[in-house]
Amino acid sequence: MKNIKLILMVFSFLALSGCSIEDVESNNILLEENVITDESTAQNVLNRIYNSGLRNAAYGKGIGGMSGGGIVVELTLAGTEAKPISDRYTSFIPFSTNNVLNDEPILKSLYTDMYYNINLSNYFIELVGKGDANVSETRKNELLAEARFFRALSHFNLLKVFGEFYDLDSNLGIVVSTKPVKSDTAHPRNSVSESYNIILSDLQFASEHAPSGREHFYVTATVARAFLAKVQLYMGNYNQAATNAMAVINNADGYVLESAYNDVFSDRWGPETLLASYVNMLSEGSQAHRFSLNDLAPSDSFVALADAQDGIVGNGSNDYASGYDPRFSFGYYLDESSPNGLIRKYPYAVNASDGSGNAIKILRMSEVYLIYAEAEARRSGGSLIDALDALNTIRNRVPGIAPKSLTDKATLLEDIRNEKMLELYYETGEAWFDLVRYDRLGDINISSIKPSVTSSSKLIFPIPNEALLGNELLVPNP
Repeated sequence: MKNIKLILMVFSFLALSGCSIEDVESNNILLEENVITDESTAQNVLNRIYNSGLRNAAYGKGIGGMSGGGIVVELTLAGTEAKPISDRYTSFIPFSTNNVLNDEPILKSLYTDMYYNINLSNYFIELVGKGDANVSETRKNELLAEARFFRALSHFNLLKVFGEFYDLDSNLGIVVSTKPVKSDTAHPRNSVSESYNIILSDLQFASEHAPSGREHFYVTATVARAFLAKVQLYMGNYNQAATNAMAVINNADGYVLESAYNDVFSDRWGPETLLASYVNMLSEGSQAHRFSLNDLAPSDSFVALADAQDGIVGNGSNDYASGYDPRFSFGYYLDESSPNGLIRKYPYAVNASDGSGNAIKILRMSEVYLIYAEAEARRSGGSLIDALDALNTIRNRVPGIAPKSLTDKATLLEDIRNEKMLELYYETGEAWFDLVRYDRLGDINISSIKPSVTSSSKLIFPIPNEALLGNELLVPNP
């Protein structure tokens, strides 16, 4: 078994009512002064940060039963990728109709899980930062870089879902936490700019100090730089996003595009995967990452988009096997033995006796190419030809579809948005956030694409009721 393994523990949490939900205190983990005494004990705690940072309500089942399936499904339904074929989950309809209320359990799980990881990271950063690990300065910074990466990732997830991430002038950011919670104290929301500044600071540190040359369920300097490019794209810092994305594309750390799309999913931690959680159901049992997908069907608009990619509209077969973009067919092909969708993007069995389990690919190299393409197209003085080349690098590995040609900037940007949907559907919900960003930038009218998004208030999700009850300073979303 690899070094990152699930350590079964009993976690004590502050009650969710009567106190701030952001104050998810890491009891029995880092409250004792002698928890971190050397590199080995520091690594044990860092393993827990990995587990709570990559296996949670954002990306799938968390540790200690903290959450069930991740919000990936709901974000997919909020956008235009899919429609539910089952109503067995109560969150499906509210998200697919963009009518989400603040009592949705998945929102509460996400909010709690992210602040749990942030607080655990904060304890680690405090103790390692003051020298408790007794390691060299270089090694100390490597440890801190990994923890700061996860603090940034959790803050970013919160900001995307609960904050007006698309407006740097907005006061509706998130409650940013950079110190361990040691008392029940109410905190106001930080502005969007303040929230981003903390995220950027952590990712910059991680990109400068994280280790390199590691398996792809670990954070590296290249992984941190890739996320830095993504955050900068969201912020509209297109010059920096393009620069960092290109540096990742040219990395010497072993991250490269797979030559065939299907191969991306045959290896949970293959060369294209920048980061995915480590899973081993045989040793971890029911605590392992059990993400499996069979409750969604492609939306009509997504079917039409995939059908058009071969240049012949209307030739797609009813079982999705032919006449479509092969990436779409790869995921959605319906066979007699398995009549539900997404058979092969999450191919591993989800019973403990099998010894496998699925890992959501939190970031892939293909997305970095598309981050570069969009940032290069949007930045002042950017090259549309270079942006198009990056887009076509992704398309060129897909048999039967032609490269895109350049007509104008607006068309190129729409091609990039559609390419991300075709490439990343049902992975992290990125298509939903692209819809929001493109609408706010004036490139599209989101309500014409998803009519149930009837107002700008539906572009972010409501803060959980428990959080509002426990923190009198927390301003709710409109």
